[in-house]
Amino acid sequence: MLTAEIIRVNSGTHFHLRPECELDEVWVSSRSRWRDALWWLDNPSIGQRPLASKVTWDMKLPDGRNLLDPEHSQLLGWLRRFVWSLFVDPRDKAKAYKTGNGGMLTQGLRVVVPWMVERGQMWPKDVNKEFVAAFIDDLPSIVAVEVDDEEVIREGAAYMPLKIIDLLWRQRLALGEAGISPMPERPWLDEKGANSIAKRIITEARGWIRPLPDEVAIPLMNKAAWFLGAPAEDVLRLREKIEKVYRPIETPNEKLWRLHQARRKRMDAALSDYAFSIIDGESASWHEPLTSCQAKSGRESYASRRVRQLVATVAGAACITIQSSTGMRASEICALRAGTCPDTGLPRGVRIVETASGLNEAFVLRSELTKEEEVPRDVDWLLGMRPKSSDEIPLPVRAMQVLDRLFAHERKLAKTDRLLITTKSGVDLAVNETQISLFNTPRLNRFIKNFIQRWVDLSDLPDESAHRITRNDLIPWRESKGRIIRPHQFRKTYAQFALSIDPRLLPAVQRQYHHVAMAITEGGYWGRNRIQIEPINAMAAQLTAMQMYEMVTGRTKVAGKMGAQLEEGIDEVRKLVEGVDMEVGWRRVMRFVRDNSLHMWFAPHGNCFPMDPGAMGCHKAAGTRPIGVPFPNFTTREPSLCAGCDCFILDLRHVGFWQERYITNAAAHRQAEARGQGGMFRVAAMRAAVAKKLLERLGINTAPLDLCVEREIADVEH
Repeated sequence: MLTAEIIRVNSGTHFHLRPECELDEVWVSSRSRWRDALWWLDNPSIGQRPLASKVTWDMKLPDGRNLLDPEHSQLLGWLRRFVWSLFVDPRDKAKAYKTGNGGMLTQGLRVVVPWMVERGQMWPKDVNKEFVAAFIDDLPSIVAVEVDDEEVIREGAAYMPLKIIDLLWRQRLALGEAGISPMPERPWLDEKGANSIAKRIITEARGWIRPLPDEVAIPLMNKAAWFLGAPAEDVLRLREKIEKVYRPIETPNEKLWRLHQARRKRMDAALSDYAFSIIDGESASWHEPLTSCQAKSGRESYASRRVRQLVATVAGAACITIQSSTGMRASEICALRAGTCPDTGLPRGVRIVETASGLNEAFVLRSELTKEEEVPRDVDWLLGMRPKSSDEIPLPVRAMQVLDRLFAHERKLAKTDRLLITTKSGVDLAVNETQISLFNTPRLNRFIKNFIQRWVDLSDLPDESAHRITRNDLIPWRESKGRIIRPHQFRKTYAQFALSIDPRLLPAVQRQYHHVAMAITEGGYWGRNRIQIEPINAMAAQLTAMQMYEMVTGRTKVAGKMGAQLEEGIDEVRKLVEGVDMEVGWRRVMRFVRDNSLHMWFAPHGNCFPMDPGAMGCHKAAGTRPIGVPFPNFTTREPSLCAGCDCFILDLRHVGFWQERYITNAAAHRQAEARGQGGMFRVAAMRAAVAKKLLERLGINTAPLDLCVEREIADVEH
């Protein structure tokens, strides 16, 4: 019997009003019973997918149990009655839900139900105004976790959970008749409340998207940058070899197979003697000879297939580098234009601009922005910086140059100026326009997933990251070999490393982020592009919250005057995390930071946390005062001044800077003393003493550093 017929036949006493004992053998569709884990409702709408009418009760919950477990039988019981009532007994002037809305209801329940269990409020009667307000506060962070693409966080992701709350209120009389105590009050006064709240939440959710874990991001970005060096040049040369021997076939069909064989032999011969480069510091080439593997049967050889894979790998490395070091969204990368300026040798649209200080040159890309814009407009993207005397090319510029050469052949055939373009599946080298595909966001995501799976070894990852907000957060990364990556996280990763550079990054990658950080302080072209600056602001809030979260959970030690003040007065924040799950505590601290408009400013030597802007030492030294948001005075801000400032705080992430500062200054002072010039190096002695004191406050044993000082002195003497 179909669902519609079941509803008609049982209209006298609807299932949601019957006693539990009468529901054991009740059918809700031609395929599903009342107590089944899934309700496959019969959908009369032609053309809809079967999933649209599926209601799922198999749901993991924060307490480690499943909604189907006996411990949650009462919760499951009233939820089933509530959902069924929406199809058969709508109240409060609402229309009956169609069975084709079952999937949408599941989408909302998957958010609301775990949140109720998390708070221990598992009945409709618990859903009061305080409950609703707290749920709305948490919803942006919940939505952000499930996002696959930052650019397309759809309104339904927030609307359906809110709609469940709204429906609980509308069905209060039906639930009451079923013996379930209903919601005590209306969730919001505005009849369009769910719609308007959902729009606000979607905007806010982008700020809650987390960056990639450091343990994943660092090896991934290092490998991508590495690939743009000698490996990319090898792949480009291999492409040139194939182009020379890969000619189109223009003969009768009966001879095609012979000519395919001849072509394959020509390619194998051209590629057989190719010697891959030996990277500096290595004893062997970075890739095995293409002849070392047996040829595949059929129309393609191992060599040609492998070159095709390597082309995709280089493209993936370039996309990762551009996205992770500029903050560009996937759609902006896909829309980049090819070409080289004959005067500068730079990619199309890229120009060099002198910065405000006159000491540096900024690489700026002007491109057309169309997404979320009523009228297309030109925007500037900061690609990197360098000192005026340097000839260094920033990594994103190098990535664009590689892509320009990599797909030149396909671009010519397709008569397009798109930077990113690719061939259809199974095509070694396109010979006509029909074998070419335009690049899009799903393909970019696929290139990135394949790159991390094939070239980044995550097998030795620990179970948990250093800055985790959920338990065992690295296990899925290890088990999936990185394929769970969501490329939009690169925007937050870019912001994180621009604000707080990690010494584990390759020197070239560190320089890229160092120059981005310099651009933040110098201004100029920085900040004119809202899309590029947006993740910086969002990530600053997350890093501020993480600093406080790790303090109250005992994960890190802090030093500096502000560190001491926080340790004494952070009880209010500590109460937010007591007795709750790790992720719940994180959300509460994050909300505390946002609600109180707390701002922290980051530097390699430590952070500025101006709880009292009037106490900022950099402004005192310059004779200035902060107006509005308390930015540091970047012209006077330097480590010695910060170390004595009331706003200064540092933690274990800054240990490397102070260790190096101690070694350098202690060695300089010792050498000066040996020459009888110790008095002239009092500043070095003072810097070494301050560095040692801060390290000891962080619990760092400084004895090994004295051995490093001895070695540095010995190296200079010899």
